[in-house]
Amino acid sequence: MPIVLALLVVLSLGPVAWFWGRADAKPRPRPASTLAQIVTRAGCRLDEFHEGMHTNPPVTGRFSERAVTADGSYVGERQPALEATIHALFHGRVLFQYRPGLGERQLGALDRLTRADLDRVLLFENRTGMKAAVAATAYLSVMTCPRVDQPALVALDAFRQRRRAFDQSF
Repeated sequence: MPIVLALLVVLSLGPVAWFWGRADAKPRPRPASTLAQIVTRAGCRLDEFHEGMHTNPPVTGRFSERAVTADGSYVGERQPALEATIHALFHGRVLFQYRPGLGERQLGALDRLTRADLDRVLLFENRTGMKAAVAATAYLSVMTCPRVDQPALVALDAFRQRRRAFDQSF
């Protein structure tokens, strides 16, 4: 009987000690923003991962294994072929695309953003008639923004960091 009584005392002190120790606990840090939250704050739109996605610019489609393009900025250079950019998506690249006629200042900001981290990212002029000023695409994921401003640049960078290397794994 004394053993049972001692066991009851010890077991009842455990929760009390745990609660007492929590009084000094620091508040948990807020979780990082999701990509959807970042995109929404920037005034942009995100569309992801649903069956039968048909978007402009495209996030999937037909391509040829021979149609390839290198990572980097194509501002002021010959633009990659549509088949090559679709192929790049399948290999985990993020494509930044801008609407023809975009202002020099906005184009410069996109070029600097791209050149700051060229790993698996391309920047080029869109030739599919997209309405948005700028778009970021990855395999089965597209973000469009109506303007190129600081919040949009933050959203583009977050998209690049979180969607780069998302591919068909081949």
